[in-house]
Amino acid sequence: MIQVAICDDHVMVREALAAVIAHEDGLEVVGITDSIASTRELLQNMTPDVLVADVRLDGESGLDVARAVVAEHPHVKVIVLTSFNSDEALVAAYELGASAFVLKTGSSLGLMNTIRDVASGMKLINPTEVRTASESLEMRGLGMIRRLDANDRHIARLIALGYSDKQIAETVYLGLQTVRNRVSRMLSRFGKENRTQLALFFSEYHSEISDL
Repeated sequence: MIQVAICDDHVMVREALAAVIAHEDGLEVVGITDSIASTRELLQNMTPDVLVADVRLDGESGLDVARAVVAEHPHVKVIVLTSFNSDEALVAAYELGASAFVLKTGSSLGLMNTIRDVASGMKLINPTEVRTASESLEMRGLGMIRRLDANDRHIARLIALGYSDKQIAETVYLGLQTVRNRVSRMLSRFGKENRTQLALFFSEYHSEISDL
């Protein structure tokens, strides 16, 4: 019997997933969680063979859940589930050690087969697709950075260096709220969930930003 845990913050989605999995021969749902904390608590009491984790959680990232599980419980195979085909999520899932990256638009039969395959030890994320996604991200990221105005490029450099909004405002001689608004727009523009992700992203392109 393959034991499966589900991490999703939408009640209807996780209940639907649990119902589908429970009706499959050889599969058993042993836990349902909605955050990093609840997933860690679950894994203190049981060791499922497979964790199916949604990319988007309320206030957290499913990728962070997956990362924590892979690091702390390497025997648990992780399937990252997403409603949209994101190059960034695909690359992140591969790099953190997930076994599969599955779109919600696929069939339930496909997901059941994926659960069985990863439980048997198969890695289903295609390295060629990951390389293509990485190249696309690099091209898009640098292109978007080059289109930032002078103030935003300066702010991006300071974010990469770990400056706070207040420190940035004092450095670039802009109001604190203006800086916050610009940072918020950049979070949305570059598809980052939080300030840490944005800082890591800009740090990867720090030399390029400095040359602009």
